[in-house]
Amino acid sequence: MEPARKLHPGIIALIVIVLIGIAATAVIVIHNNSNKSAGSTTTTQTAITAADTAPSTTYKDGTYNATGSYVSPEGKESIELTVTLKDGIITSTSLVGDATGGNAKDYQAQFASGYKDLVVGRNIDRVALSRVAGSSLTSNGFKDALDQIKTNAKA
Repeated sequence: MEPARKLHPGIIALIVIVLIGIAATAVIVIHNNSNKSAGSTTTTQTAITAADTAPSTTYKDGTYNATGSYVSPEGKESIELTVTLKDGIITSTSLVGDATGGNAKDYQAQFASGYKDLVVGRNIDRVALSRVAGSSLTSNGFKDALDQIKTNAKA
């Protein structure tokens, strides 16, 4: 019978390092997935002040449309934004995303379902969204479209 061969200490150290790396990666993935799940139901909360609802005379009343674009990990995306203004206050709005699949489509839908409460009734100059319903990149397209609408609505 042959004696059992011992593993070299360097090989044992390498195996331990690989196992630690696998465990750390699993923890990071689980943490990121739990943040995505929690983030998908979070909406940016803002306190509406008197300045947010103060009428503005620098914009013509009416309904305006613009297409805002932004870059996601899946490529260039865009959204179509419609805003109705009365005395510089947003009285109604709608948003349609053009993403056809993947995360971009999901994030656009999440943004569209949560942004209205943050903009309707507010002065157009006071609207600044960053993360809505877990979507942070769609807000870049929203800002782009809103800036175009501001330019088109100037009195």
